[in-house]
Parts: sequence; C-alpha cells; structure tokens
Amino acid sequence: MRLRCLVAMALLVGCKTPVDFTRVQFTRVQEWLAPQPGEVSALPPRMPTAALPAPEGLTTISGELREIPLHWDPLLLAGVVGYVVERADQSEGPYHEVASIDGRSHTAWVDRGPGLVAAATPGGPAALGDGETFFYRVRPHTLSGALGEEASAVATGTTATVPDAPDDLRAYSHQPRNVPLSWRASGDPTVAGYVVERSPASRGPFEQTAEINDRFETVYVDQGLGDLRVFYYRITSVNRAGGLGEPSKPVRAVTKPEPLPPVGLRVIAQRLGANELGWEPNVETDLTGYELLRRRDGSDTTRLVASLDEGTTRVVDTDVGAGERVVYRLRALDSDGLESGAGPPIEVVSPAYELEAIARPEGNLLSWRDRRDEGWAQARIFSIGALGSSELGTASGTRFVHTGVEPGKRYRYRVVLEAADGQRAPESKVIQVEVPAR
Repeated sequence: MRLRCLVAMALLVGCKTPVDFTRVQFTRVQEWLAPQPGEVSALPPRMPTAALPAPEGLTTISGELREIPLHWDPLLLAGVVGYVVERADQSEGPYHEVASIDGRSHTAWVDRGPGLVAAATPGGPAALGDGETFFYRVRPHTLSGALGEEASAVATGTTATVPDAPDDLRAYSHQPRNVPLSWRASGDPTVAGYVVERSPASRGPFEQTAEINDRFETVYVDQGLGDLRVFYYRITSVNRAGGLGEPSKPVRAVTKPEPLPPVGLRVIAQRLGANELGWEPNVETDLTGYELLRRRDGSDTTRLVASLDEGTTRVVDTDVGAGERVVYRLRALDSDGLESGAGPPIEVVSPAYELEAIARPEGNLLSWRDRRDEGWAQARIFSIGALGSSELGTASGTRFVHTGVEPGKRYRYRVVLEAADGQRAPESKVIQVEVPAR
C-alpha cells in the first residue's frame, strides 16, 4: 500500500510513468520501507523466486550451550533487503524456514530454539537441545518477499553435548557419622554445578542428596549418617541450562563404627554403702573414656553414676543403700563423640546391716554385723515413732539394748554406722519388734 501511494505521488509531481520511478528510485524505496537492520519480522507469504545470487561464506560455531551462531557474507545488491535462514535435521533436507532477517547488511543470527517466526513450521525440527546437530542454508529475499533462487552452501552446527561425569570422585571412610566427598572440577565451561546422589547399594536406586551450584566447588560432606553404615555415591555434572550429563561410577564409603560395648563388668569388692566395680579395657585406640550407668530396683530410670577416662577400669559407687538391689551397665566413648551401646547388665545387692531385734526381759536387744574393719567406729540407734525418729544412744560394738520398754507394745528401730571423722553410712532398713504382754 505504501509503495502504491508513493508511485501515485510521483505521477502527480511529474514523473511520466511508474516504470521510470521504480527504475530510478527502487533501491531507496526498499531501504525506506524495510525495517531497521537486524530486525526479525514475521515471515510474509513468499512470492515467486527472484534471480539473485546465493550468499557466500556461511559458517556456524559449534559447541555453544543450546544455541548455534551463524554468519555469512552480505549481498550488497539492489533488490536484496534481507535473508531467510533455513534449517534441517539432515543434510539432504527437507529444509524449513526458521528466521527472516531484514537488512542486507545484517548477516548474523543465533539459533536458540524452534526459530523466531510467528508460528513454528509444522513438521519442522524440534527445539535445540544438548548435543544436537542441524544443517543450515541462507537465501536472500526482496522487498516483495521473493526468495533467491539459489541457496548458500550448507553449513553444519552442533550444540554442546551434555557434560561428562566429573573425574577422580573420592569418598572417605571411617569418619564419624559423615562421608566427605571430593572430585576434580570440570573443565567444561558449560558446567554450572553438580548433583550428588547416594544409595545403600552399588546398583541403586540412587537419590539426590545435594545440588551444588558452582563449577569450582568440588567438596561435599554428607552428614547425619549412622555408625558403621555403607553408602555408594555418584556425581553428575549439570550445565547452565539444567542439562544432566552421565553420572560418574559409584564409589563406596563406610562410616566409622561406634566403640564396642565394654565387657567383663563385675563386682570387685563391697562394703556398707559402696560397690566397687571393674571391667576389661576396650581395644579401640581413640577411646576417651567410659560411663557407668545404674538403675535402682523398682525404677525404670537409668542414671549416670560416673564418667571415667580411658585408662580407668575400676570405680566405686558410694551412692547405694544398705542391702539395695541395683543394675549396672557400662558404655565406652571415643574421640569423635561416638558412644557404644551399653554392655551386658549385672545385678548387684549391696551389703546390708543384717540387723536383728529380739524382745528380752531386760529390754529389746538389737544386733548387727560387725563392720569396724570397714572404718565404721560406732553405731547410732534410732527409735521410729508416729512423730518421727529419736536417737536412743550409741554403741561401739554390734549390740544395743533398749531398756524400759512396755509389755504389749510394738517398737521400730533403725541403725546408722558412723566413722571416726563423723562420716555416716547409709541407714539400715527399719526393723520391728513387739514386746510380749505380761
């Protein structure tokens, strides 16, 4: 329409015929009507071919990430206002138009997908992916949309392939509840990072455990694992478009085992209010110590009695009652903070007073086992009543007579041994005796 208007205007101002105008001004009209150089427009319906020479020097750049750049020599001829790029997935075709480029001096284009046309050609090649090869040729076109009869020589272009698996993947074993991994950074500039996968079996299935978004970050530590666990790892490179390469060969790692449970826990000696225990030393070279655990009779709670260094294999528990039944277990700890399971339990009954009470004519006779060899110098005797306990007296031996008792009355007693420095043993259990009626 614009061309018709210009021709009409030219006739009005004195041009003899439209032919004279087009022969003199055709190139200028083309340049005035054409879009700016480099613009790509929707493809108009093509008119019959024009007798124009084929562009020369068509080249491509291969190895780019999901794109293929093209370049050719310009056709600086009157009548040429742009070019059409055609593409095929086989050298012999069929070729499909993927871009129309306006401006005869604009001789470069980058193929990044199905093309920049308004609608993809039915049956045309798919969008560019990784490692895909395409064949290209270029034709000139005129202002009216007519294509040059001859196309350029065919040029081949290939996108970058998916990245190779990283080299030198290593997994380090015998670490506490973690597996450090390292590998060599990819030399492929299309690589954006890596995916780390883990499996309990060499054949999988593998699950993703980490995504690393840096080509030069080549260390990863898989944490929060169990003790003495076997895992297989593989690494996959990821390009900047998200394309995954082939995974590396799996490598195996084993986490550090926890220390062995201590063995040989036993009672070495006992005295009133104390159990001395011993055990066999563990074989681990990085052991840091042991923990003695105790559960009292009738309780569901196990408590820590003592924390001991790695060179200790004996301990005295002084927090037990007279005649109390307890259960002991022992566990080991190493320098990485790993702890063993508790070793086999042992049940121990601590020494008792062996307290007895007999009603006699002179009074109630209390007696207990002699423990002066354990350092207990005397005994304190207490009477237990409704309002509490009251001390009846002391005895340096193993007998005490409570005089002045009343016939037919019931009495309750408790004994506590005491050392010369005032230290007291655990109190005895309460014993009861009834004075016969007269």
